Amino acid sequence: MKKLFALLTFFTIQFLCSQQNDFVEININAQVLDYETQTGIQFSEVKFLNKNIGALTDDEGKFSLNYLQRSIENNDIFIISAHGYDTIKTSANNLYKFLNNTNKFFLKKANSSSLWFNEDDTKDNYIFGKVFSVKGPIQGASIKIKNSLIEAKSDFEGFFRIKANLDDVIVVNYLGMIEKQLLVESLDDKYILLKTDAQILDQVTITGTTELSDEVDTGYGKKKKKSVGFSTSTITSEDISPGAVSIVDAIRGKFTNVQVAYNQDGAATGNQAQIYVRGGSLSINNSAAAIFDIEGLIYNEVPNFIDPQQIESITLLRSLAATNRYGSQGRGGVFLIKMKSLSRKAQRLLNNLKVKGNDYNQQTPSIALDSIMPYYINDYKAAESFDEAKNQFLSLSSGVYELSVLFHIESFNYFKKIDKEFAVTILKSIAKKAKDNPKALKTIAYHLEKIGDFQTAKIIYQRLLSIRPLDEQSYRDLVLIYKENHDYELAASLYDLMLNNKLKNVNMLGLQETVVNEAAHLYWTKFDKLSQTAFPLKTLKTYVPKNDWRNFGFDYRIIFDWNDPAVEFNVQFVDPKNKYYNWSHTILDDKELLEDELNYGYNTEEFIIEKSDRGKWIINIENYSIQDESNPTFIKYTVFKNYGRPNEIRKTEVINLNKLKQKVNLDILRYYN
Repeated sequence: MKKLFALLTFFTIQFLCSQQNDFVEININAQVLDYETQTGIQFSEVKFLNKNIGALTDDEGKFSLNYLQRSIENNDIFIISAHGYDTIKTSANNLYKFLNNTNKFFLKKANSSSLWFNEDDTKDNYIFGKVFSVKGPIQGASIKIKNSLIEAKSDFEGFFRIKANLDDVIVVNYLGMIEKQLLVESLDDKYILLKTDAQILDQVTITGTTELSDEVDTGYGKKKKKSVGFSTSTITSEDISPGAVSIVDAIRGKFTNVQVAYNQDGAATGNQAQIYVRGGSLSINNSAAAIFDIEGLIYNEVPNFIDPQQIESITLLRSLAATNRYGSQGRGGVFLIKMKSLSRKAQRLLNNLKVKGNDYNQQTPSIALDSIMPYYINDYKAAESFDEAKNQFLSLSSGVYELSVLFHIESFNYFKKIDKEFAVTILKSIAKKAKDNPKALKTIAYHLEKIGDFQTAKIIYQRLLSIRPLDEQSYRDLVLIYKENHDYELAASLYDLMLNNKLKNVNMLGLQETVVNEAAHLYWTKFDKLSQTAFPLKTLKTYVPKNDWRNFGFDYRIIFDWNDPAVEFNVQFVDPKNKYYNWSHTILDDKELLEDELNYGYNTEEFIIEKSDRGKWIINIENYSIQDESNPTFIKYTVFKNYGRPNEIRKTEVINLNKLKQKVNLDILRYYN
């Protein structure tokens, strides 16, 4: 048994007798400290084994436990553990004796040889710097060491710290900016100015009679002008005449270089009208008509079924940077139309895709990720024995593929069918080399979750929290892995910190809807395990409408997680009536969202299918990014059927986006509720 190091302080265990004498409540308020520095250790795990009684420490290392005395026997085991420290254990009886003298527990740092992630950085050089643009500091910039897995991120003031040696090359990237590479010739502080990529961020122009502000409604929500990644002109509902009866009436005369073509009778109604845009991506002789994007639904003909008095805004996209997202059909310009009655919610309910014109009539191929295998996988298959294949891997992993995340993932996927234990050691080996690379660590965690190794995945997510303590995603991923490991008391404690804004310098606004749904799911599926925890039930109820709380649960809940906030892709949903809806994670469609994800560190989106028409739902996916071959972007796709209900079913897939060369069918859901 580990020794409990202590200093004498006041006794902090309280016995509170209730009106019934057979109930005694025990309250422990204590603190977990680093043995050497005597500073608090945040997120230490304090619990009684197999009792659903426990808590996480706060930023000062403090924790509180409240439970009924009869819940714990004298020989039950009390345990305190923290990432990077030796664990201490004792019996409940010894704990009570210990607390008669002190309420401080001291943890010693673990021997570096016993850790996955060696924290001995005494031989490492660190470079400090700042990333900024002409407008000020850049938060969320990616700073990497070329030809390595070392990566850092700039904070809200643009400052960063990264391990580097002389003659290394620092590579700095940010959304919509030109990449900058810098040779390390000294260990002095680096001040890095990034310039705007003119191909992505064109000048923003606004037309109309309304007062100009620093925001423009692009049809995908209001965005700061500086965030709009294309040349635009916008009118709002105030610019549309009360007498307008068609979309043509709303557009005519409101945009420069826009022409309405009439039929032979001089009318411009229904589908007999066409609208042409001159300038931008069109030459004067290009006669391609403009297309219309209404809340993500594309129309090649003028959508005059829309009531112009219900339009919130119309934005015209002119430049090549704007229209290339739509392919050749967008070469004549694109009108983005936002309807007053179709305002988007953070949580998208995919149960009503009934706008005219969005009929799905494509033949999308099924996803086939294993169609082309790398040569080393074929060599493994050709080996005469497992040991021979294993030696082939070991040779390659210490040579040309030493820092290739993809090589290790592909090898893991092969060997897990033969020897799961050896396959996990493959992931551990690349995790050690990629200990400062969040993208690689998330890839590894996704694959560990896929095979159900949640305990090993927990170590990865703890590491991610230690290197990304200001990222929202770090907390959401850790709380879910606690749940998977049946540490419901620790999950409850972390939800308390998240939902009650007790995390230092972190709020969960970017993931609020998702976290609320997942916390409610924990309560409704494991409420019998939460009776003696700090679960934030009162706060949680304030986020959920009363009727929804009483009937919590969804027919289908779909979650996408990805390991790189800057990746661009599109997810398409097709409902049982063959109506489609596109959600695009692209600079063009929602640059502000991608900026927010980079700045605050989150990479999750959820979709709900509830009370839909009976039939099948088709889910397609398309990749728009050029991927890093050695450390590509992976998406974790999780679908729950009957989410939060007794008959819940879950399925998880992990997809290498680099293998998606075209739009493919990801899944087909059968909806017969």
